[in-house]
Amino acid sequence: MAQQLRPKIFAVKDSQIQEIDDPDEVDFEIPSTNNLFGSHINLIPIHNAVQGPRLFYGARFYNQAMPVEGAEAPLVQNLSDDGETSFDEIFGRNAGAVFADDDMEIVSVEPDEIVVKDSTGKKRSVGLYNMFPFNRKSSLSNTAMVKPGQKVPKGSLLAKSNYTDDKGSLALGLNARVALLPYKGYSMDDAVVFSESFAKRLKSEHTDTFVHSLDSDTKLGRNHFISLFPDTYTKKQLTNLDPDGVVKPGTILRKGDPLVLSTKPKAITSTQHSLGRLSKVMRHARQDSSETWDDEVEGAVTDVAKTRNGVKVIVRSLRPLAPGDKATLRSGQKGVTSLILSDEKMPRTIDGKPLDILLNSMGVPSRVNDSLIYELLLGKVAAKLGRPIKVPNFNKLGEKWYEQVQKILDENGVSREEELFDPRTNKKLENPVLVGNSYCLKLHHTSHSKVSARGVAGYTLDQQPAKGSGEGAGSKRMSMLEIAALISSGAYKTLKESSTLRGQKNDQYWRELRQGYQPRQPGVPFVWNKFLALLNGAGLRAQDLGAGKHRLGPFTDKELDSRRAVEIKHGGLVDLNSLEPVKGGLFDPAIVGNNAWGKINLPFRTVNPAFEEAVRELLGLTKQEFRDLLAGKKQIEVDE
Repeated sequence: MAQQLRPKIFAVKDSQIQEIDDPDEVDFEIPSTNNLFGSHINLIPIHNAVQGPRLFYGARFYNQAMPVEGAEAPLVQNLSDDGETSFDEIFGRNAGAVFADDDMEIVSVEPDEIVVKDSTGKKRSVGLYNMFPFNRKSSLSNTAMVKPGQKVPKGSLLAKSNYTDDKGSLALGLNARVALLPYKGYSMDDAVVFSESFAKRLKSEHTDTFVHSLDSDTKLGRNHFISLFPDTYTKKQLTNLDPDGVVKPGTILRKGDPLVLSTKPKAITSTQHSLGRLSKVMRHARQDSSETWDDEVEGAVTDVAKTRNGVKVIVRSLRPLAPGDKATLRSGQKGVTSLILSDEKMPRTIDGKPLDILLNSMGVPSRVNDSLIYELLLGKVAAKLGRPIKVPNFNKLGEKWYEQVQKILDENGVSREEELFDPRTNKKLENPVLVGNSYCLKLHHTSHSKVSARGVAGYTLDQQPAKGSGEGAGSKRMSMLEIAALISSGAYKTLKESSTLRGQKNDQYWRELRQGYQPRQPGVPFVWNKFLALLNGAGLRAQDLGAGKHRLGPFTDKELDSRRAVEIKHGGLVDLNSLEPVKGGLFDPAIVGNNAWGKINLPFRTVNPAFEEAVRELLGLTKQEFRDLLAGKKQIEVDE
C-alpha cells in the first residue's frame, strides 16, 4: 500500500514563517488568503505578483474612484472563497445595486421607487436612490432594469447603480487597450498618455453642492437684484430663476449662469469713513454677493433646498478626462494624464485600431509590479472570449504565474506582443510591443479641483500661508515634480518669488500693489531668520559670506556676551498654582522676554556640544574616551 503524503504545514513561529511537523502546534488557522486583506485590496487580482505597498496604493485608488458614465466590470477579476464568484460581483450588491428578494411582478417604475407585487400578491415599494449626494463631490443613483408588467424571479437585478454595470457587478472604470511604450517623454514616471476617444469615454459623474449662507445683511430676490444690477445677467439667464432669485431644478447651467442672486452691504474702508466721503447713497450701497456656475462643462441642477439659514443647490456634471487628471490602473500603478493624443496620431495595432493608453515600460520593474503584465495579458484573452477571467489572489505553492498566463495565452491563440504602427512618422515600429487590456479608474483628483487662488488670508506662526478651507485660504504646496520642471526650464525667479513673496506674509507688499504703488521688494523670509535663530540656540553660528552662502561655526562665549545675555538663576519653569513663569527661571520674561538672551554660567569650561564630533576627530578620541575625558577619568597632554 502506497504511503500517503501529508501536506506541508507552514505557520508563523518565533516571528518567522516555518514548516511545522506537528499540526497540534498550530493555535490559529486563517481559512483563506482572502481573509488577510480588506475589501478594496481583494478587488485587485494577482496579489503575490506585486509589491505589498503597491496593493495599499491600489486600495486607496478604489476609495478615490469616481463613478464613470457607461462603466464596465473588469475583464480580470479576483475570485472569492467559493471559487466561482468574484469580489466584483459580491461588492456590487453593496454599491447600490438592487436585487429582488422574492418572486415578483413589476407594477410601476418611478425615479424614487419600484412598486412590486410579491409572491403573496401583496404590493410594496422597493426604494431607489435618486441623486443622493455624498460629501466627496459624487452621488448615488439607481437606474431601473425592469419594466411594468414584467415578472422576475428571486435574485434578479431590479436596478443597477452608477457604481455597477447592467448585471449588478461593481463597475467603477473602463477596460482599456494598453501598450507598454514610452512616448516622446510624455510617459515619464507617473505620466500617462491617453487617446482622445478613450478620454471622452472616461467621463466621470460629479455632484457639486453649493451652500449659500444667509445672514441679516444678505438679501435674496430676483427683482431686488435686477433693480440694483440690471445688466449683470441676460434675460435668458434670469428666466431660470424663481422669484427668490434661486435657480430652478432641471436647469442646464453654462459658465457664468447664476445659481443664487443676492446682495449685501458694500464694504466701506476706514480711510473713506475718516475722510468723510460717505454720502447717504454710499452708506446704503450694496454689492453683488451672488453664486454662479463657473465651470467650463455644463451642469444640471438636480435639487434645491431652502432654509432660514441659506440655500443649497446640487448640480450634476459629466467631465471627460483632461490633462492633469489622475487616472490609474488597479495594481498601484498611479497615473497623471500628461497628454491626450488624437486618435489619428495615436500608435495603433496592425488591425488599424488605435491604443487607449501608453505606459512607460520602465515603470513596471521600478514598482516591482509583475501583476500589471499578467493583468494586461489575461485581459487580452478575456476581451477575445467576451467574458471576464477570474483568478485567485495567490497561486499554489510551486506554481508560477508567468507559466500559467503563458498557458492561457497558448490555449486561446493570443500573443503577448504586437506590431505597432506610428501614424506621426508613417512607420511601423522596429520591435513588437507588449499590448493588452487593463482596467482604468478615474480618481476624484481632477485638474479642475486642483486649480485655486488665494488672497491675503490666514498665516501660521511661521508667517507662512495657512492650509485648509475658508475664504482666501486653501494654500497648496508646490510638488517636487513642479519644482524640477521650473529648475529644468531655468525659471529660478519664479522659484524665488514662491519663497520670498507668495510663501510668506507680505501684507504691506500686496497693500501697496492694490493701491497702485510700486511695491517694495520683500525682505528675507521670516522662516529663514527663525532657522538662523534655531541654529544659534543649538550652539551654531551661521556666518554670512554673501552671495547666499553661510559658514557654520561654533557659537562662542564671545558671541553670547555681545548679545548682553542675562544670567538665569535656576532651572524653574512655571508656578503650577498661578501658571506664571517662575522669576529667575528659564521663562522669566524679565530675562528672556522681547527677544532678549539669557545664559547659564557653568562652573567649568566645556566643549560646545554641537562640535563634539569635530573635537573628537581632531584629538583622535573614541566616543567613550571623550566622555571619560569630560568626566575627569582620563587626561591628555597638550603641547604648550
